[in-house]
Amino acid sequence: MFARITLALAIGFATLTAQTLPDRPEKLNFPQLVFQVPKAKDFKTRLRNNIPVYLSDNDTNAPIVRLSIQWKGGRYMEPSGKEGLVGFFGLLSQGGSTKMELTKQEDLLEDLAASIVSACSDTSGAISMQCLEKDFSTVFGMMMDTFTQPAFPQDRLELAKRNAKQSLERINDSVPAIASYQMGYLLMGEDHFTVRSATPASIDSITREDLLAFHSRILHPSNFIVTVSGKFNRRAVLDRLNTTLGSMRPTKDAQVSPRVPAPEFTRIPGIYVVNAAAPQAMVQWAFPGMRRSDTDWHAASVMNHILGGSFTSRLMKKIRSDEGLTYGIRTSLSEGAHWNGDLSGNSQLSNNNVAYLLRLAIAEMETLKNVPLTNAELQPIKDGLIESFPSRWNRSTIVSTLASEAMAGWPEDWWVDYREKIQAVTPDDVQRMAKRLLDMNKVIILAVGQANLMEAGNPDHPGLLKDILPLPMQRLPLRNPNTGKPM
Repeated sequence: MFARITLALAIGFATLTAQTLPDRPEKLNFPQLVFQVPKAKDFKTRLRNNIPVYLSDNDTNAPIVRLSIQWKGGRYMEPSGKEGLVGFFGLLSQGGSTKMELTKQEDLLEDLAASIVSACSDTSGAISMQCLEKDFSTVFGMMMDTFTQPAFPQDRLELAKRNAKQSLERINDSVPAIASYQMGYLLMGEDHFTVRSATPASIDSITREDLLAFHSRILHPSNFIVTVSGKFNRRAVLDRLNTTLGSMRPTKDAQVSPRVPAPEFTRIPGIYVVNAAAPQAMVQWAFPGMRRSDTDWHAASVMNHILGGSFTSRLMKKIRSDEGLTYGIRTSLSEGAHWNGDLSGNSQLSNNNVAYLLRLAIAEMETLKNVPLTNAELQPIKDGLIESFPSRWNRSTIVSTLASEAMAGWPEDWWVDYREKIQAVTPDDVQRMAKRLLDMNKVIILAVGQANLMEAGNPDHPGLLKDILPLPMQRLPLRNPNTGKPM
């Protein structure tokens, strides 16, 4: 490693000394980085039963292999009354397989410095392994046994259920946790799968047979995508995959996972307050956004970056650096893989400064809508997005990125012209997107903390919370951890 660094420094120094050294660092000239966006066709193949596989092998890497099997299917497929099931199913790697005693598998993985992990989320799941190249066959065999013949031992399930119920008891212990579930109800309503919470009753009702039934349901080849990266023999790995996953046929219980359901809830814009005894408050807001397939996505992305999507954003400068109200304030534009996303923001701060922070944030948004940017401000933002873009495509993440795109249903090579479209964004585009997305008549604002202090505001910066916008203000009750219902 030291020799490589020394060589790199020597090459860099030779490059510089070959030029006439300028008198100022900013006058240094470096050759332009030439980077081609990886294309899916260069990494993608298919197994005999049509399961897509993305492979990235690189002989200069350490002798490590990473392999992941991802599947479509998650919380949206939980039966009513079995909320929490998918979270337990995601722990299948912690239960081992019916072919090897769990403690023996754990000891063997430790001896090999290898790992098998799994998780399942709202819409998808994955089981993944990492090991030295020489141990691939052994570890892959254990992972496939765990994936196709999971044990789901009763003692591990009972432990997971106890841990889940203990976590439920703490949902009202912190303002970020309260804000997270309250905002979910405000955006999605009471019935969408993203907000249907587990309860002690639903957790107690989940059995090992339920886990096995869910496993049988998702075990359909059409649900799978595989990624492999690291140092490996491509032909040998594909042969092994074809004799295992590639030979899989749907059983009578297996199903192609259904489409993820979009929410059917009509949001009610307003200012919502939740009273919680906490030294600091959490404030969040959300505007209706768009999907990444929208032709204005790139302009909206740049606008978000200017507003609050980076450490150098306007909100960070005004509210953190100039006013010192918070350690951080951020906005994000969600991609909307299955329905329109949101343009959201959040910050944590003292209770009596909530109203003042929101007035400052709204003022910055209005400025972005009404005062055109200059090219001098816009160009460095675009340059930063473009110049940092290659870093997301290192050899170990290419295949995971491509697989995630396919899992979400985006076009295979959506990123190929990303930089050109970012570069084409104009000041008028940014202002147009600010006007389109930052509609104060559609915003939902949530403040969680000591309600009386938040509503009264800071005497040094007079102004009531209810007066920040001409929207109705409403207090929301905390939710009962045992039922998920308002208390």
